[in-house]
Amino acid sequence: LEINKFYYPRRGAERHFLDVIDLLRQHGHDVAVFAMDDERNVARDYEKYFVSYAGYNQHDATVWQRVKGVGRLFWSFEARRKLARLLDEYRPDIVHIHNIYHQLSLSILPIIKKRGIPIVMTVHDYHLISPDKDQYYESGRAYWKFLFVKKYGFGKRLLLILKMYWERCFRFYEKAVAVYIVPSEYCKRILVRGGVAAEKIRVVPHFVSGVFAHDTSGGVNEETEEYALYFGALSSAKGADKLVASFDRLRYPLVLAGGAEGGFAVPKSKWVRHVGWQSQAELIRLIRKAKFVVSGSALPETFGLIALEALACGKPFFGLQAGALSAIVINGENGMLAANWEDLEKNVREFLSGNTKLLDGVTIRKQALERFGEERYYAEIHKVFKFLKK
Repeated sequence: LEINKFYYPRRGAERHFLDVIDLLRQHGHDVAVFAMDDERNVARDYEKYFVSYAGYNQHDATVWQRVKGVGRLFWSFEARRKLARLLDEYRPDIVHIHNIYHQLSLSILPIIKKRGIPIVMTVHDYHLISPDKDQYYESGRAYWKFLFVKKYGFGKRLLLILKMYWERCFRFYEKAVAVYIVPSEYCKRILVRGGVAAEKIRVVPHFVSGVFAHDTSGGVNEETEEYALYFGALSSAKGADKLVASFDRLRYPLVLAGGAEGGFAVPKSKWVRHVGWQSQAELIRLIRKAKFVVSGSALPETFGLIALEALACGKPFFGLQAGALSAIVINGENGMLAANWEDLEKNVREFLSGNTKLLDGVTIRKQALERFGEERYYAEIHKVFKFLKK
């Protein structure tokens, strides 16, 4: 049984969730899904068990849906009831959870544990150890200190802090989860610093999937166009505003593929074209046509799917030395990582001028498939599943 709050390709965590489902089915596993009901869901199988929609923003949720959302920060009788029905009827050998916080609630974990079904969790962010899912603050379990972090509104910060204390009080994850799967050694180190037991953590990097993996050419022989590409969420936290300013100075075209979040407005520039969210097919076309892929995010990412998908298409990646990116990008070979914005801009300029020579597209793609292949991932996660079923 695979569980995640969203069942459509919203961001990197959801894309991985969907890829894992496909990979397991390819290898003969019978896979059921538990998620939140949403018109964007990729399939309607098992939807009779899905919890009703809850949201947190005015633009995508009614007042009642937002009220439900606040309640689910702590508990959901509906999720427990519907999951219990699914468990009774489907009887899974393993429950594999991804992101269940907020929209589903951690109240579903005791239901699974009570039935003696092993739970494995893939960790996509830092919500296990921090009120801010995007970052861990060196304050241990003094979660109240997040009140003084200048992020979100005061009310939201307070709710997130209360949620953390609630979860720590009942120790939902600690009591229920047998193994945590993390995509990088970097992520493991942060979780251990935050109090997660090291012996319960397995490092299994994400994998190149779908069209990225199965197209024999990867599109690396396609004729490129003169532009750099960033794809993903657009926000100040992701460095989108600084990225636009940088390409203004470079006087080189930049294409932004993704939606603005948190009220972010994409700065105007004659060198920048914002194309919004794209289908997977169109996104792959944009990657293949680009000279290179770039990111301005300084967030401590647990992995770096944007970098991996760029490399899988044979495109070098340029970004900041942040989070787990150094586990994917090898400086001077398949891209460049910089310590600061000045160096990032310099790296791009040197590449455009021809002074920096990187591996060719065919080799970049070949390395990505060898290091982050589907079969390697499947072998590792299957080991975890077999261990839990003993």
